[in-house]
Amino acid sequence: MEIPVYVFTGLLDSGKTTFLQEVCKEPDFLEAGTTILIQCEEGETAYEEGFLNKHNIFKIDLENKEDLNQLLWKRCERLFAPAQILIEYNGMWEMEALFQSEMPQDWYLGGIYSTVDATTAELYLTNMRKTFVEPLRYSNLIMFNRCPEDFDRLKFRRNLKALNPQVDIAFERPDGTLFQNDMETLPFDYTQSVISLEDMDYGLWYLDAMEHPERYEKKEISFTARFCASAKPGQHYFIPGRHIMTCCEDDIQFLGYVCYYEGELPYQHGDWIRVKVLFDYRYCSIYGEEGPVFLLRDIHPSQPPAQELVTFS
Repeated sequence: MEIPVYVFTGLLDSGKTTFLQEVCKEPDFLEAGTTILIQCEEGETAYEEGFLNKHNIFKIDLENKEDLNQLLWKRCERLFAPAQILIEYNGMWEMEALFQSEMPQDWYLGGIYSTVDATTAELYLTNMRKTFVEPLRYSNLIMFNRCPEDFDRLKFRRNLKALNPQVDIAFERPDGTLFQNDMETLPFDYTQSVISLEDMDYGLWYLDAMEHPERYEKKEISFTARFCASAKPGQHYFIPGRHIMTCCEDDIQFLGYVCYYEGELPYQHGDWIRVKVLFDYRYCSIYGEEGPVFLLRDIHPSQPPAQELVTFS
């Protein structure tokens, strides 16, 4: 029998317990039957007996990540025959400890939800970057709560989308109301049939093309990039892209889309180039799914940009 496992993670006092309870109260979230709640750390907010009884939840307290193992899962199956598993995961533990805990084959991850206290997000990002960012890489939803009005939502959204392009991100005020989706003003006009990107606009364009490919289909895009050659000789594609710093220097990534061409190209891996490409969105065997792809229209050598590393500032 397939059993969904829902993971709620975040650093201590980031609002995991409150968020988990809110999700459980949503109609049709919990399937009928017993729910196992595995609590891996105890914060300021406790689960009341009334809440647990109402939703037929049996809570198991866990202190050590080593206790996330096959023996635990088998015990849960044998004693409770659960309809679903909820895990309030310790934000200081590596996600790998959960992924390698040998869950039964017919269990599956139904979702990973992360909570972030906006009032301490910048502090943790600066001083505990690896611990702060790691669960966010795997999350399906990131909920920033306690957001003041001047919280830089676009900054965090851009950087986290670069780390985890498929994630949904929501921002909640201290009173519990949600900010509406921000209409970001882009530094280029995507309504034109030919779009020429300035050097530092590449990162914003890359994210926008991923989220809104319909804006760019069948349009020509020109930009300066590094030539990333195919690892297999004889392949008629390369990846023009840029190194982009997401959250901090340790998170620098090379980001680009596959570009197909005909004939031969006299460029070496790492060369600086200026390309004009036709944007398309379709299945790509290199991605293993649909995504943005380019068809090369023009290419020539280029000088490196004044600032080689792109940011989302």
